[in-house]
Amino acid sequence: MPKNDEKVPRVRFTNFENEWEPRKLKDLGIIQTGNTPKTSNAENYNDNGVLWITPTDIEYLITNNSAKKLSAKGYSKARIADSGSILVTCIASIGKNTLVEEPSGFNQQINSVTPNKLNNSYFLLTQSELWSTKMKGIASSGTMQIVNKNDFSNLLFLYPKLEEQKKIGSFFKQLDYTIALHQSKLDKLKLLKQGLLQKMFL
Repeated sequence: MPKNDEKVPRVRFTNFENEWEPRKLKDLGIIQTGNTPKTSNAENYNDNGVLWITPTDIEYLITNNSAKKLSAKGYSKARIADSGSILVTCIASIGKNTLVEEPSGFNQQINSVTPNKLNNSYFLLTQSELWSTKMKGIASSGTMQIVNKNDFSNLLFLYPKLEEQKKIGSFFKQLDYTIALHQSKLDKLKLLKQGLLQKMFL
């Protein structure tokens, strides 16, 4: 990403020459703060419904499961982020970010950014690491760890045109996939080692 007063990144794919442009998050698409349909009403939730995401559900770059799910009734009361939205925690655990690939509800500790047609979801997910850094700086200045919707919406960063966003997003998506694949293999090897150690020494 461009640094300081620069308008172009120092590392760049070929055939891209335009300067990156400053934009606020609210210029990228629709921003929402989540909510919680009453948990005391069991009719708002069921085991096979629509994702309803809280910060504890955000463990990976892409979230495709949640501890609680919305029923049709709960869905009608929830705020829903469309497929391709970036969810960002803005209270307590600041800056845990994830991408949803299906319409999803989310609670009030989370803001969503649903990109418009001029922005690429995976590029924004990748860049959201910078959002987190700035958000943590804002949150640390208060007595409670929080970044309100207005401050979140007005975070300012530099963005390339859509085609360059797509190129960067595709590159990091493949890289993240490769990392996840190797992590899965590593986890399996650790389990294998643990099992062998138990058989040999216990």
